[in-house]
Amino acid sequence: MKTKRLFFVTLLYFGMLILTMSGCGGGGNAEGPRRDNKEVAWFLSQHEDLKENYFVGKFGVDSNPPGWDTGAYMRAYIDMYEATRDVRILRKLNELLKIVADGNDAVTGRIDERTGTVLPGWGTRAYDYGPDGGERYSDMLTNALFAYPLAAFVRIVREDPALAHEFGADAQRYEEMVRELYRVQKPFVTSKDSPYPDGTTGACYAYPENYYEDKQNYSGYEAPINLTVIIAEPLAELYRASVAEGRPNDAYQTTVEQVADYIWWNMRFKTTAQKDRYLIWYYWPDDIDPDTIRMEDLTHGARLAEFVVTLHDADLRKRWTQKRMQYLANTFTCGALIGDTTFANYIDGTGGVYENDAATLYEWLVLQRYSHASSRKSILYYLKKAMREEGESRKYNLAVFAKFVRYGKE
Repeated sequence: MKTKRLFFVTLLYFGMLILTMSGCGGGGNAEGPRRDNKEVAWFLSQHEDLKENYFVGKFGVDSNPPGWDTGAYMRAYIDMYEATRDVRILRKLNELLKIVADGNDAVTGRIDERTGTVLPGWGTRAYDYGPDGGERYSDMLTNALFAYPLAAFVRIVREDPALAHEFGADAQRYEEMVRELYRVQKPFVTSKDSPYPDGTTGACYAYPENYYEDKQNYSGYEAPINLTVIIAEPLAELYRASVAEGRPNDAYQTTVEQVADYIWWNMRFKTTAQKDRYLIWYYWPDDIDPDTIRMEDLTHGARLAEFVVTLHDADLRKRWTQKRMQYLANTFTCGALIGDTTFANYIDGTGGVYENDAATLYEWLVLQRYSHASSRKSILYYLKKAMREEGESRKYNLAVFAKFVRYGKE
C-alpha cells in the first residue's frame, strides 16, 4: 500500500553525502532552508506528468483514488518547500490541491454508500468496504491522507504573511474543508475509563459504527496505530496554523495531545545486548484476533515517526520528549536493523526479513535530528547502504527524492 517506485531520478549528489558516525540510535542535525537549483529544477520538471497521471480525472468520480501514493506525492511538495522555500513549489502544489478540493464529495455530491448520505471527504471503492464488499465508502484513512497536504498548506501560508496575497484565499478554503471533514466524520472518541497506567483519560480512534472491511464488521474497534497517527496529523497542522495566527485552537491541541498520550501508552521498551533502549508497539492496540498479535511492520511504523516529529514542530512535547524521540529513532537502527543492509520485517527485530525495496523506508529519515549525538546520521547511513545494496542507490520516486532533499543533507 505504500508509495512505490513510480518516478525515478539519478541523484548525483547522493553518493557525495558526508556521513558522520553510524551506530545504534540514528542521527542528524537540524534542517534549515536551502536552495539547490538542480534539485528544484528536476522536481518541478516532474510536475506535469505527475498531475496528469495521478490527479487529472481521478477525483470527483465514483471511485476517488486511494490516498497512499497520491498523498505521498503531495507531501513531497511540502518537504521540498520546507527544504528550499521556493515559492514555485508551493504554486505547483496548489494546482494539485485545487484538483483534490474540487473532488471532495461535499463539492461533487457523491454518496457514501455506508450511510446513504453525502459526507465530506473522498469516498473510494479502492478497498473492500461494506458488508458485500466494494461499496463506495468515505473512510478516514483516505480522507486524512488527502487532508494532510491541505492542512500543511494552510499552516505554511499562515506562518509567512508574504504568502497571503497569492495563496490566502485558497488556504482559507482548504482550512474550512479540513475543519468540516473532522467536524462531520468525528473520527476520535474519548474513552470513559482510563486506558493508561497513570490514570490519564484521552482520545483514541475507534472505527465508526457499521464499519466493514473484507466483509467483516469492525464497528467500535480501535484502529491500527499507523491509521491513528495518520488521522491525527492534519489536526496537528491546523493547530500549528492557528498558533501562527495568534489564536491557538485549544480543541485541536487537546485532541492531538490526547492522541499523543494514547500512542505513548501503547509503546513498550526493548533493550539490546549493548543496553540501548528502543520502542516497539503492536499494529492493533486492541487485537481483533486474540490468536494473532501482530507487531507493527517497518514501513507503516514510519508513519508514527512522522507524526511525533509533527508534534515536536508544533511544540506539543508533553509525552514525546527528546529522550523518547531518541528511543523511537533507536527503533530503526537497534530493533529492525539486523545487518548492515538487512532489516527485519517488524519493529521488534522479528517477523522474517523485510521483503520490499529499502526506498519504502524513507520516512524514517525524519528522526535523524532527534537522535543521540553519538550516532548522528546512522538512519541515513544504513538506509542509503541498503538501497545501494539493492541497486537502488541512484533511483527514487518523487516522494523519496523530496525526503532525502529535506532530511538527507546538512
